Amino acid sequence: MANRVDWPHLFVEVRPESLRFTSPKAGGGGIRTKGRNRAAHGAHLKAQFEAALPSDDEDDLLTLRFEFESEPDFDLKLESLEVESKGIELLNVRHVVLPTGTVTLATVLVPRGQLKYFLKLFEDYLTRTRGKNQQPANKSLVESIAHVRRASVRSLWTDPGASFPEEDGPLWWEVWLRRTGNAEAVFRTEAREAGLMVSQFPLTFADRIVLNLHATVIQLSHLLERDALIAELRRTRLRTAEFLELSPREQAAWTQDLLKRVSPPPPSAPAVCILDTGVNRGHPLLGIALPVPSVLTVDPRWRSDDHHGHGTQMAGLALYGDLGPLLGSNAPVPLRHGLESVKILPGPGSANAPELYGAVTQEAAARVEVQAPERARTFCMAVTGEDGDGKGSPSSWSSAVDQLAFGDEDGARRLLCVSAGNIEPEHLPGYPARNEVESVRDPAQAWNALTVGAFADRDVLTEKDYAGWKSMAPLGGLCPSSTTSVLWTNTPWPLKPEIVMPGGNAAIDPEGKSCDFASSLCLLTTHHQPLVRHLTDSRETSAATALAAGLAARVQAQYPRLWPETVRALLVHSAEWTEAMKARLSSKTKRKKAPKPKKKQYEQLLRMFGHGVPDERAALYSAADALTLIVQDELQPYGVHPKRKNELATQDMHVHALPWPTEVLRELGETEVELRVTLSYFIEPLPGDRGYAQSQRHRYASHGLRFELKTATETPAQFKTRINQAMREEGEEATSESDSTDWMLGANLRSAGSIHSDRWRGTAADLAEKGHLAVYPTIGWWKERPRYKRWENRTRYALVVSIRTPGVATDVYTPVAIQLGIPITT
Repeated sequence: MANRVDWPHLFVEVRPESLRFTSPKAGGGGIRTKGRNRAAHGAHLKAQFEAALPSDDEDDLLTLRFEFESEPDFDLKLESLEVESKGIELLNVRHVVLPTGTVTLATVLVPRGQLKYFLKLFEDYLTRTRGKNQQPANKSLVESIAHVRRASVRSLWTDPGASFPEEDGPLWWEVWLRRTGNAEAVFRTEAREAGLMVSQFPLTFADRIVLNLHATVIQLSHLLERDALIAELRRTRLRTAEFLELSPREQAAWTQDLLKRVSPPPPSAPAVCILDTGVNRGHPLLGIALPVPSVLTVDPRWRSDDHHGHGTQMAGLALYGDLGPLLGSNAPVPLRHGLESVKILPGPGSANAPELYGAVTQEAAARVEVQAPERARTFCMAVTGEDGDGKGSPSSWSSAVDQLAFGDEDGARRLLCVSAGNIEPEHLPGYPARNEVESVRDPAQAWNALTVGAFADRDVLTEKDYAGWKSMAPLGGLCPSSTTSVLWTNTPWPLKPEIVMPGGNAAIDPEGKSCDFASSLCLLTTHHQPLVRHLTDSRETSAATALAAGLAARVQAQYPRLWPETVRALLVHSAEWTEAMKARLSSKTKRKKAPKPKKKQYEQLLRMFGHGVPDERAALYSAADALTLIVQDELQPYGVHPKRKNELATQDMHVHALPWPTEVLRELGETEVELRVTLSYFIEPLPGDRGYAQSQRHRYASHGLRFELKTATETPAQFKTRINQAMREEGEEATSESDSTDWMLGANLRSAGSIHSDRWRGTAADLAEKGHLAVYPTIGWWKERPRYKRWENRTRYALVVSIRTPGVATDVYTPVAIQLGIPITT
């Protein structure tokens, strides 16, 4: 029994203890401001504001936009620039690097009737004092401002990856509107009256509506003069081996042989929905899993066939994986999931207005869900933008992906596998240093998406045409074209990618100057023109994403009750770094023992490879020496403050007393074992750049969750008191300490994004005492923005907890299954 390796994971159905939660951490301090001469500075700002006031011939302006600027390398007090009760709204925040330092620029919308608010604020600073220390009134806000002026079109430009357009002619703008009343209809009317074209599909967020607009800079300036809706402007994202050496007839013969061994998926099986260039279901390997009603287009006017080939390649990989091993085998191939296709990219010659890819993605999901509303599915999107200059900041597309996964409109959660994106071929010779400065492509920065990078799973180059060439990446290393998030260090953005999957390799010439993708270094998949040929190659992060989506669908088939959050958790939880990846952690030489890796090294490893390569068996099954527990639950992060009824505060903390193989672990004593914990949840996005990292009130994520485990030496009561201020008596301090330093990543590093995975290694005797796990909330805009009325919302979360005793003949699975009342079969 101890060798059993295919037991199902165990679901924990026992409800956790729910407690009122208050974080014991103290709040942050004030911002740092430059020393000021009160009289001179106050007079300077008052004069600048008066100069920016509307002139006599601007009586028709009902609202005005002002731009506030900080001193170089100092912050603005953003939260004080917005006064909701007076209709004064912070529209956007930008950071501009100048030779003298980085300045913060904030654009603020002010109703005409409230212009006196800022005038009085500056006057009070000059003439009034407050507090025990008799400080100038409004000191922290006023002294954080260096200059104030009337805002221009440039003041609304927040695109982190591009400079303001300098073209004289018309171009497409991504316009972010304030979501007030019938804002979309009003804006469309204003644009139509100005003779400007607007895209068809809008993107709608909690407080923003996004559309594409075709206009010149001058036309946009005139529109702004009478429009109070535009909050931001951004650029519109536009995207313009051996089997392959066989004759078409020979390829067809091989695929027919495979087809005889394939068992179609059940009608109720989960599906991988390919969002791409379409899928040609006429390919015999695809038609058996892709019924006609499941082949759709985002625009009914389009043809549903694959005009490019990319979508059909993805379909083959998502359904079968790499076809090479299957074609060379005689084994049966039972399919456990099917396919769906929604064409999201038009064929050549489209003359329609460019649409927001975020809106197109959401429309595609809606169409396939109407066609098969009850079907479980994983979305596969291996289509990305052209660059990653935003360094992790949200875009309209990534925010739409987050919103789609979260499902705020319909409450349905969705799992989206998104490719990290690829480096341009001309930059491949810079591998691997180039990969560290090439950020993942839009929309792969989405918090809720499972972002997939690629690793080199082959290194044997066989083609005669490449004599003298060699494979670029070491086996198990990063695929030469896979992008990373190394540059996102010290930002509030997630660790991306979360996992890596096979993406082939590239070849480099003897001089090290030219690179190419030889077929022997690529994966084998289905060709989109089966009458011409049946097989083609695929590679890079596109291939990796299709493989990840296929694995996610097989997990869904194995455990139909899993939430999308849980499927994502299992793929991350089962991932391991290859030896080539782990080599980056070590500076070991023959003369010196390698020191323990530092958290900074682990962060770089995560930002290059995510948590590693998923192990399909570990994702699907537990074993006698590798127990996996699954918890699916929900809590309310925020509620009314228990003592101050007009304030909001954190609400619930869950404490799970997990079924634990305590006696078995105690018997193992000093044997080293491993505990791994993964927490996964989806956030609701609040896009629009208003100082994400600097202002709590304008955070991107609706909420955050964290996990903490009881240490081996503290009691359950001490554990609860340590992490929960609400459990303490007045003046009481914690009597125990966290063991965060004993975890591989630690509480700070693992907490980025909305999926947190970490592992602890120690003695079995210590692990025997660690069976209590808490999940609790952190800050988010649901709490800090009460006017959106989300503060009573509940949120789902998935916990995956594994105990592994590698190299030890023991059974940690059976005693836990017995506690849960689950019969054990041999």
